[in-house]
Amino acid sequence: MNAATLSIFIWGFYVLVMGLLLVFIPGRTLILCGQENPKDHWARIAGIIVISLGYFYLNAAQNEVYSFYQASIDARFGGFIGFLGLTIFKMAKPRII
Repeated sequence: MNAATLSIFIWGFYVLVMGLLLVFIPGRTLILCGQENPKDHWARIAGIIVISLGYFYLNAAQNEVYSFYQASIDARFGGFIGFLGLTIFKMAKPRII
């Protein structure tokens, strides 16, 4: 397993675990991230979506889909820019970055 594949695999595992935490213990998970305890079902729905994303990453690593690796880099960079924008415009706290 090369470094890029290992990186995608580890990221996929992390994302999968975060999704599972959001589904099964959303309150504790979000409080660790500095968010309020959710009062409805949306955190669990987000967790299911995050589990799916984790599966995509793990599958891409298993099959060494290099085009996915590049798309992942682009998407994560775009996410960082989005979180930075939310922080700059005071729509979210800096810890989101």
